[in-house]
Amino acid sequence: MLKENRSLDRGIEILETLAREGAMSLADLHRATGLPKSTLRRLLQTLIARKIVRRSLADKLYRTLVVFPDISGEVMPKGMLHISEAAIPRALALTKEIGWPSDIHIRETRAMRIIDNTRHASTFHVERGQINQRVSHFGSATGLACLAEMKDAEIATIYEAFKPDLQWGPVRFGLDLAGLMARIEQVRQVGYAERLSAPMSDPDWDTDLRAIAVAIKARGRVVGGLSVLWLRPYKPVEEFARLHLEALQTAAAEINATLDAVWEDAAT
Repeated sequence: MLKENRSLDRGIEILETLAREGAMSLADLHRATGLPKSTLRRLLQTLIARKIVRRSLADKLYRTLVVFPDISGEVMPKGMLHISEAAIPRALALTKEIGWPSDIHIRETRAMRIIDNTRHASTFHVERGQINQRVSHFGSATGLACLAEMKDAEIATIYEAFKPDLQWGPVRFGLDLAGLMARIEQVRQVGYAERLSAPMSDPDWDTDLRAIAVAIKARGRVVGGLSVLWLRPYKPVEEFARLHLEALQTAAAEINATLDAVWEDAAT
C-alpha cells in the first residue's frame, strides 16, 4: 500500500507540474520534480495510457489533459483528445503520401487553435507551427473551412460579433460581410479554403506559407480543421489543390468517421 501511495503521489506531482508549466520534456520534468527519468517514463506511460497526459507529435512535449483550477493556465477544450487521437494517424499518413505537412486545428470561440502537426515528418521544410498557437477564423484556411460548413445566418452573427476586434476579426483581412460571404461561397464551390493574406503590412502573418484546409466534423458538428501547408514558390493554390485536395478530403473523411463513433463520450 505504501508503494502504491508513493506512485500516486508521484503521478499527482507530475500532473501538477505539467498543469503549472504547460508543456515539458522528460528532462524538464526531471529537473522540476527531481524524480529519476526511469520513474518518470514509467509513470508517464501509465498516464498516457489512461488518457490523462498526451505527448505531442510536433514538439514531443508532455501536456496534461486534466485541469487543476488553481494551477492550470488554460481550460482544456472538450473533445480535444478525441480529435487528436483521430486526426494524428491520418495526418501522418497524408504527409507520407504527399510529402507536405499538415496542421490539426480545433475550433474555439475566438480563434482556431493548433493542437498538433506533422511538420517533423515532412520531407519539405516549412516554418515551425507552435502547439496551442491561435489563428483567426477569418484569415486561416481552417477557420474559413469551418465557417463554410455553417449556415449563412450563423456566419453573419459571428462576423458581427468579431467586427470590432482588430486582432481576431475580419477587418484584419479587409473583409466586409459581403466579401466574407463571397469567399465562403467560393470555399463551398471548390471544396477547400485557402489561407488569406492581410491587406496591410503584417509581418507576423504575411509569410511564404500557404495552406488549404477542410473542416473536421463530429456527428455533423464542426469541431476543427485539417490543413496541408506548402511554400509560395512551389505552386499556386489552384495547382496545389488539383494535386492534393482529394488526399486531404479523404483524410478528413476518415477522421470524421472515427469521431462519429466516439464523440458521444466527448461531453459535447
